[in-house]
Amino acid sequence: MSEAEWSAATDPDKLIDWLFFDARATDRKLRLFSVACCEPVRPLVNDPAFLAVIDLAEAFADGRTAAAALEVAVADGWRGYHARPVPEDTDAAVMACLTAADEPDPDRDRDQYETDDTVPSAQWASWRVADAVGPSRLPDVYTVRKAEFARHARLLHDIFGPLPFRDVLIDPTWLTSDVVALARGAHDEKAFDRLPVLADALQDAGCDHDEVLNHCRAANWEHVRGCWVLDLLLGRPWRDG
Repeated sequence: MSEAEWSAATDPDKLIDWLFFDARATDRKLRLFSVACCEPVRPLVNDPAFLAVIDLAEAFADGRTAAAALEVAVADGWRGYHARPVPEDTDAAVMACLTAADEPDPDRDRDQYETDDTVPSAQWASWRVADAVGPSRLPDVYTVRKAEFARHARLLHDIFGPLPFRDVLIDPTWLTSDVVALARGAHDEKAFDRLPVLADALQDAGCDHDEVLNHCRAANWEHVRGCWVLDLLLGRPWRDG
């Protein structure tokens, strides 16, 4: 995949496939993507236990809870899903949350993924979210799903940016106490409205990297946990190895 193809893509399937099998993106980044996809389905889930699972998955991705705790919660979630009727209009939303929280795919050999039933879990989460929001907004389900998939592609652009194609080097002199505090606060508190202020602090520290500054100042952009600029500033890698 070229950088031009990546930047222009509105179909998350191809991006997820490439990130998972070829670029070897971290499980953390892909899980944060899956969790971010689920944001619009939260109001459709009427059982707080399922929402707690997705919150725990996000906490696990950032090292704030243990894998064992997440495994128990996900297993309990799936048992609960199968043990009692889930209203039809919330079924896809609940499945999206549980899929986003599921354990990482153990195998990244494309040959092991021969059918639609064995795609990477991030892809399943994207599909299930699109299924969940589709029927609830417009009569034309396919139009809504297409728009939702385009949103998922933008989330991947926010989380990975240009990093799969070239390094963006952070000058240590940019990492002033103000910059680090703003970046950490924006991530931890999901206070992404502070990113323009972060851009100002970066400039004050000597940052002249247009991509970094422009991403922080982008208008009408959905930033999420895992945002490539925030992760760079906080020293979190985008791929394994």
